[in-house]
Amino acid sequence: MFFELNDEKRIGYKQLTDADLGRSLLSHQTHIGLFDDVLTYLPNYIDLDDAMVIYDNKVEIMSVSFGRIETPKHAFRSPNIKTGGRGTISVVSYIRDKVSNSSASTRWFLFWFGLKSGQPVFFFFNDASTTYSDIISLGIALQDRVKSRLVENDPLFEGILHYLENVVNKSGFEEVKELELIAQGAVSSERKYRKYDVDRANSLFREIGKEGEELVDRFFAKQLKKNYIQNYCWMNKDFESGKPYDFYFEMNNGEIIYLDVKTTRYDFEQKMVFSNQEIQFVSKTNNKYHIYRVYSSEGNIFLKICDNAKSLFCIIHDKTSAYERDIHSLATVESIKMAIQPLQCNLAFGREISLI
Repeated sequence: MFFELNDEKRIGYKQLTDADLGRSLLSHQTHIGLFDDVLTYLPNYIDLDDAMVIYDNKVEIMSVSFGRIETPKHAFRSPNIKTGGRGTISVVSYIRDKVSNSSASTRWFLFWFGLKSGQPVFFFFNDASTTYSDIISLGIALQDRVKSRLVENDPLFEGILHYLENVVNKSGFEEVKELELIAQGAVSSERKYRKYDVDRANSLFREIGKEGEELVDRFFAKQLKKNYIQNYCWMNKDFESGKPYDFYFEMNNGEIIYLDVKTTRYDFEQKMVFSNQEIQFVSKTNNKYHIYRVYSSEGNIFLKICDNAKSLFCIIHDKTSAYERDIHSLATVESIKMAIQPLQCNLAFGREISLI
């Protein structure tokens, strides 16, 4: 799981009232009320631009205005989220928009909690959804006007925790894939991710990168044992070598082939990231060069090998070199990262090989 529940370990839930949903004729309420003991780590007043809202298995990132009411004795209570200014797409306005065309008899429910990064999550659904049935099956009573919370020592907590973390991670799958590329310095995103999530993505990418190379090391050990190759060398076995390739192997005819292992936690189609040093090395070496793509599919780990990347890398190197020359009088290029789609027509990968 990439996204995990905040250490607060509290989950609030309620049936949304007509006033919460902005459809009461007797109220002009501009907020949705929450509970005092959930999202306690948030300050008394804060405007955030990265609240996670989940509806119909989709994640949206948007603004939320969170606050507590100050009493005459200067205590703070009754946390709530507000609609925001005119024209603002906020958590409250988004919920109200989605609900606006539903039947008045449809009951709507909201779950809210924090992630370890501090990011608040608001998950809403109605009583005609499969989500409603799923949560009922976990033992959570969603009767009329329900308003409650779950804490860590509650016997139902583990079940709903597992369910909600699954919902967040499945719904936020594209965000997690993007974070893997951000961890490699390959993409700039319109969205500003939290430092906790970026640091976690960096840590996970280092782990998966090492694991991918270990799997390729085992693959070559088997190739060597079967006398398919003469020898091989893993450059980063004991420490990061800084070389612009991860392995080289020697064919039985004495030919040396260099390769990079490009590992992802996700599917084959996830972009591969190369540095300009790697591109430059491949374009200048007289030896052959391969890409070993390690990826996940349906719970298994696979390898595909590309043996024709050299021509593409030469084209990229020529273009980046021309760019560096064009701006030389203004600036120098210290490092470039390039994200390359494995399915593009310039690359040909071979058959799928199981590594498990």
